[in-house]
Amino acid sequence: MIHPRVNGFDSAVEHAINGAAGHNALLDFVGILFGKYAPEIWVLIFIIIWFWPPYRQSRSRKAIVYAVASGVLALVLNLIITHFAPYRPRPFVMEPHTVTQLVSHARDSSFPSDHAAGSFGFATGLFYMSPAVGILGVVLAFIVAWGRVFVGVHWPTDVLFGGLVGIVSGLVILALRRQLEWLVGLAFWIFRVPKPRRRYRRSY
Repeated sequence: MIHPRVNGFDSAVEHAINGAAGHNALLDFVGILFGKYAPEIWVLIFIIIWFWPPYRQSRSRKAIVYAVASGVLALVLNLIITHFAPYRPRPFVMEPHTVTQLVSHARDSSFPSDHAAGSFGFATGLFYMSPAVGILGVVLAFIVAWGRVFVGVHWPTDVLFGGLVGIVSGLVILALRRQLEWLVGLAFWIFRVPKPRRRYRRSY
C-alpha cells in the first residue's frame, strides 16, 4: 500500500533503484560512497581546487566561494521547507521489509533531500569556473542523488525537489555575484590568497 505522501512514481522508481542494493559489493560500495559521504567528497574537491598551484586569486577560487554560498543557501532553503512540509517517512521506515537500507539514518522526514540540494547548489556555482567543470559537478550531483535513493534513505521526488532547490540557489548566487564580491574578498583575506603578480615590460 502506498503512503498518502508517497506517489506511485516514487514507489516504482525507488524499488527499481534500491532493488539492486545488496546484490553486488562494488555497486553497494559506490552507492554508499556517494550516498553517505557526499559532503566529504565535495569538501575534498573544493580543497584541491582552492590550493591547486599557483596559489593566487583566480576565477577558479572565486567559483569555489560562489559554489559554497550556493550550497549553503540551498541547505537553508531546505531547512525552511522541511519545517513547513508535512512529515514524509523515509523508504526504510515505510517499507522496512522491501527496502534494503545500506546506511544508518535518523527516522526524520525525508522531504526534501539535503544531499541533493547541497550537491546541485555546489555544482551550479561551479559553472562560474567553466561550463565543463559545471557539467562535471552536475554529473556528480546526479550520482549523489542516485546514491541517496539506492541506499534506501530517500524517495526519488525527495532528491528531484532537493536538486531543484540547489539549482535555483546556485542561479541566485551567480546572479548576485557582483553584490557578493565582499564575500570573495573575505575568503581571500582569511586564507591569505595573494593577488596575481603584475607583468612589467622592460623599457629599452
